[in-house]
This record gives sequence, structure tokens and C-alpha cells, in this order.
Amino acid sequence: MSQGFDNAAGPPPPPAPPAPPPTPSGEGGPTDAAWGPRRTIAALVAFLVVLSIEAVVVAAFDPDIDSLAARLTLQALLAGTLLAVAFAAARPGPGLFAPAAALGLRRPPRSWIGPMLIAYFGYIACALVIAALLAPEQEDVTRALGSDEGALGTIVAGLLIVGAAPLTEEIFFRGFLFAGLRRSTPFAVAALISAAIWGVFHYTGEGSWGVVLQLAVFGVALAWLYERTGSIWPTIAVHAFNNALAFTLLTS
Repeated sequence: MSQGFDNAAGPPPPPAPPAPPPTPSGEGGPTDAAWGPRRTIAALVAFLVVLSIEAVVVAAFDPDIDSLAARLTLQALLAGTLLAVAFAAARPGPGLFAPAAALGLRRPPRSWIGPMLIAYFGYIACALVIAALLAPEQEDVTRALGSDEGALGTIVAGLLIVGAAPLTEEIFFRGFLFAGLRRSTPFAVAALISAAIWGVFHYTGEGSWGVVLQLAVFGVALAWLYERTGSIWPTIAVHAFNNALAFTLLTS
């Protein structure tokens, strides 16, 4: 009876075709951003407006912003604003902030050690050429943040330069800015624009254009690293290593 029932029911349906292999963007990365260039540009403008307001408030207490307390306050406000704008503008729907993974704070789904080495040493090679040609004037940020104010000042400056700056800047400039542009533009366009903005972000005077160029090259390398690994943890690590090396050289 079992055989007769099977015949009456007809042949079994053909098996479903196998699912296509996941694309690189499906493994996580900047092309998965839930926001696009319009929201990215609007958030960048909002960030600049908020930062300007914060500077005015700090200047009300210290007009020249030359005291250590004023400089540290402004640095802390900068870090907080980078995070707040990135997480608020990247939210995919209702809710106050986007999940961390949306901004690239996820475990790298692809290999990362080799790309990290390629990105960093590629940047160093370019930076040495730029330094030889332009002799850029680098402002001593370590002193500006209190590294010459004793052991406590050195520790605070180190935490800001080696810890806070790489984390907050990578979340904003790679995890948010580059990813938002990358959603609908080619890699070269998104990388160059986001890296140029990051470079100009570090402009400190006419003699610092060489530094701006060096950091723009570094920004392209870090954008490539994010694209290649699908995570900004490797970019944070490379950025932190570079800052730690510079901090050690400047304070030794």
C-alpha cells in the first residue's frame, strides 16, 4: 500500500538549486552600509557645526584655548562628537544609535594579518617619499596634550593619542564616512574623498600640508584595509600602532 500511495502522489519535486556563494559584501564590509552619500555629507556638516559650537563654549572660558585643561576638554569633546555623530547617523531605522557592527566593529570575516602589513608598510614607503620631497612640519601633539607636564600628563596624552584617537577616528572616517560613500561609489572615489577629509582634519598651518598629504595616503591605505578585511578592528590596530610609534619617538 505504501508503494501505491507514492505512485498516486506523483514523483517527488526536484531538489531546490543550491544557494549561490556569499559575495564579499555579504560577509560584512563598507559596501553593506545602510546609509549613503547624502546622509554621510549631512552628518559631516552636522559634526563640523557641533564641533564649532563646542570650540566656542571652551573659548568662553579660555579665549586662546592655550591652557592644558582647555586643550584636553576640546580633545575629549572631539572624541565624543565623532562617536555620537557616527552612531546616530548610521542607525538603519528606529532607535537612537546604530549597532556597533554596522560601523565595522565586527570580527574580521576574512584574513587580516597580511593586509595589515601591506597597508602599513605601503603607507610608510609613501610617507618617506613625501617627507623627503616636502619636509612636512608636524605639530608636536604630545606636548599640546600635556606630555611635558610630568608622568600624569604623559599618561593622559598617551591614552588620547594611542587609544582614543585611533578608535574614534576610525569609527567616524572609515566605519562611517568611507562606508557611506562606498555604498554607491567606486572604491577609489570613496577612499580618496574620505582620506582627503581626514587629512585636512589634521591641518595645523601652512607648513602642515605635507602632513595632510601623508595622512591622506594613510587614509587610503586604511580604507583599503577595511574593504579587504570587512572590519575596522584591523584599521584601528594599524592606526594605534602608528600613533604609538610616533608618541614613543616624540617623548623619548
